Amino acid sequence: MRAALLQLSLLLPSLLVGGAEPLPIDPLWKSESFRKSVTASYGIDSRIEPRITEDEAFYLDQSAEAMAGEDRAKAIEVLRRSSLLEDSPAMRFTLATLLFETGEPADAEESMKQFESALESFPNFRDAHRNLGVVLIRLGREEEARGHLVRALSLGSQDGLTAGLLAYCHARDGHHQAALDAYRLALITQPDESQWLLGEAQALMALERPREAASVLQSLIAASPDNSPAWLFQADAWIDQGEELRAAANLEIAYRKGALEADAIASLGHLYVQHGLADLAMERYEIAVHREPRLSTSRVVEIVEQFVASSDWGRAKTVKGWIEASPFHREALSPESGDRELVSRYTRARAVLELESGDTAAGAKLVEDWIRREPLDGLALLLLARFREEAGQTIEAAMLLEQAARIPKSAAPAHLAHGRLLVAAGDYQSALEHLEKSQELNPTESLARYVTAIRDLSGLK
Repeated sequence: MRAALLQLSLLLPSLLVGGAEPLPIDPLWKSESFRKSVTASYGIDSRIEPRITEDEAFYLDQSAEAMAGEDRAKAIEVLRRSSLLEDSPAMRFTLATLLFETGEPADAEESMKQFESALESFPNFRDAHRNLGVVLIRLGREEEARGHLVRALSLGSQDGLTAGLLAYCHARDGHHQAALDAYRLALITQPDESQWLLGEAQALMALERPREAASVLQSLIAASPDNSPAWLFQADAWIDQGEELRAAANLEIAYRKGALEADAIASLGHLYVQHGLADLAMERYEIAVHREPRLSTSRVVEIVEQFVASSDWGRAKTVKGWIEASPFHREALSPESGDRELVSRYTRARAVLELESGDTAAGAKLVEDWIRREPLDGLALLLLARFREEAGQTIEAAMLLEQAARIPKSAAPAHLAHGRLLVAAGDYQSALEHLEKSQELNPTESLARYVTAIRDLSGLK
C-alpha cells in the first residue's frame, strides 16, 4: 500500500502521517487524562514501591501542602533542601515528577536524573519506570523509554498512559501490530484520549485496514468535531479506499476551520481538479501559493503540470504568472542555482504552453537552451523531438529520440515515440523493433494491443 494521498495520479503528499512516522505526541502533555495519570502517582503503593518513613512523610506532606496552594516552586524547594533526598527514592520520585510538570527542558533533564536515581535505590519502583518513560519520550529518547514502559507494565501498571506511550514507541519503530495492540489496551482505561484513538487509526492504516481506521476516526470526530487532525487523517483513509470526494469534503471542513497549511490546501486543489471542479481548485491554489509559510516551488510547479496535463492552458498560464511574480520561486527555478530536476520539469511545462499557444519556435528554444546545459535530460530530448516532429523535421526528431533512448530514465518512452514516428512514415518493421523494445522496458496492455495491431496492419510476423 502506498502512503496515503500518494495514490492520486499527481503528487498529493500525506496530510498528516504518511504511514511511517507516528502521530505527534505533543498534544498529550496538555490533556486532562495525562495530568491525572501523572499526578496520581504521588501516592506510593507499598507493595511494589518503597515504604515511606515518618521523616520522609514530613517533607512529602509539606511539599503536598505547597502544591495544594499552587506553589510549585515551594513544593520543589522543600524536597531539594531536605537532607533525606539523596537516600529517599520516594522523595526523588516526587521531586522528579514535580520538575517534569513544569514543562521546562532543563527541568526535564533533571527530572530524568532524579527518576534514574530513585530506580538505582529501588529497581522495582513501578511508577518511577513509567514516569521515566514519559520524560524520555518528552526528550525524544523513545528507544530508552520503551524498556521502562515495558517494565512498568510487567510490574502491574494498568493505566492507559503507560500502554499508550508504549504504543507510540512501537509506532516509531514501525511495529504496527504491536502499536495497535498497545493503543487498544490504553483505550480500555482512557477511552476518550484522542491521541490513542488517532494512534489506533494510524496503526490500522499502516496495516492496510483503512476502512476500520475511518470508522475509528468517525467516532472521534462525532465526539470532538473540532479535532482537526482527525478530519485530516480520515481524509487519508478515504483516499486509501478510493473515495477522493469524501476526502475533499474532510479537507474542505479542515480548511474552513483554519487548520490547513499551504501544502494541504494545494492537495485539496488537486482533488478538486481531478473531479472537474477547476474553478474551486483555482481558489484554493491561489490561497496556497500566497500563504505563509510559503508553498514549496516544487508544489507550485505541480499545479502548472496538472493543468498542462489536462490541457487547461489558461489556468496553467495563470499559475505560471504567480511563479514569475515571486522572487522566491524565480530563484528556485533559476537554471544557474535551481534544482536540476525541478528546473527541467518547469522548462518542459513552459515549452508545452508555448507550443499550445502557437509559438512553436519559442517553446523549442526554451528546451534547446536547457538541453545545452543538461544534454542528458532525456525527457527534455523527448519534448524537443516533439517540436521537431510538429515542424516536419522528422529526421532530426528521430535523432533526438535515439539520444533519449540511450538514457535509462527516458528509454521506454523514447522507443515508443520513435516507433510511432516510424509507423506514421510507413516503416512498420523498424517501428515494431522500437515498440517491442518499449514494451520490454515498460510493459503495458495498451502497448501490447498497439503492437499486435501494427503487426496485423503490416502483415509482419
